[in-house]
Amino acid sequence: MIKIRNIKTSENLDQRCLEEIKDIDFHPVFILGLPRSGTSILYKILAETKCFNSVKAYHVIKYDQLLYDHIHKLKNTSKEDINQYFKEKGLVDRGMDRLQITADFPEEYGYILGQRTRQMYIVPENLPVFIEMTKKIQFISENNKPLLLKNPFDFSNIAYIKKVLPNSKFIFIFRDPIDIFSSTVKAISFLLTDKHLYSTQIFRAYNKIFENPLLLYMARFCFTKLSFLGLIYVTLHSAKVSKRFLKNVKYLSSGDYINVTYEELCKNPQDTVEEIMSFVNVKLKDEVDFKSFIKPRKTSIEPSVLKMKNFIYKSMNNYVEYFKLELEKE
Repeated sequence: MIKIRNIKTSENLDQRCLEEIKDIDFHPVFILGLPRSGTSILYKILAETKCFNSVKAYHVIKYDQLLYDHIHKLKNTSKEDINQYFKEKGLVDRGMDRLQITADFPEEYGYILGQRTRQMYIVPENLPVFIEMTKKIQFISENNKPLLLKNPFDFSNIAYIKKVLPNSKFIFIFRDPIDIFSSTVKAISFLLTDKHLYSTQIFRAYNKIFENPLLLYMARFCFTKLSFLGLIYVTLHSAKVSKRFLKNVKYLSSGDYINVTYEELCKNPQDTVEEIMSFVNVKLKDEVDFKSFIKPRKTSIEPSVLKMKNFIYKSMNNYVEYFKLELEKE
């Protein structure tokens, strides 16, 4: 992990401060979807409204000293050190999607769970970690704004989340599976070609792959752009997750969630965001040009994905039908 000047980050400095957050309340708003379906750009856009508290890269990298930093007024120093570290290492964006990274980059809470447990989604074993995390962020934010949370790994976990966090609201985002899997192939290939420094700071499992030459070789063999093995696995796993989501979404009431599509977000970001804000009952404080966050660029579908187009659509049939319904509504 990144070292902060004169502070030993190997020690859990927050352990002695946990009494401060025992009575903190929070109102969670989850952004969920399949990986590469648009959760990151939607999360970034909503975070930029300044109407929510959200998980940042700083929270992930320096989780064990968030309360300590806040109480001792060291938060800005910690963020400056992280940004300086990124600058020295030439880290400007994530590379796989050009989203700029800083200490304030909106990140997935799954990385915090994954650093402390074997699971990157909410389960009974790590629920205390999740609750602690949300209370920490709410406490150091010093406001009553809703807490915006993003984690693709919890896409099909909504019934359990609603059970343990009854006041949760959900924003589900959908995208054409062909675009999802093409983006997935490119992202995995990017992450496995070389060791990406930013990912090493937030993703424990990613470090383990590069620490094990055999594991790295197998991952590269299965998930290169030219391999169909990884694509088959991703497709079948995503189909399983989607089927579970469609089963569990029935347990939610219509007031619990809103559906959006990546395609509509890119086409009409202003209307999409305003609809979301109305759903969560939060009023925009300032006028924001959401179109400026959408930067169109030419993208090509990976050849392996095109060759398996029929297999993908057939495997993802239930998701595709749900996705089409959302497009027709728009």
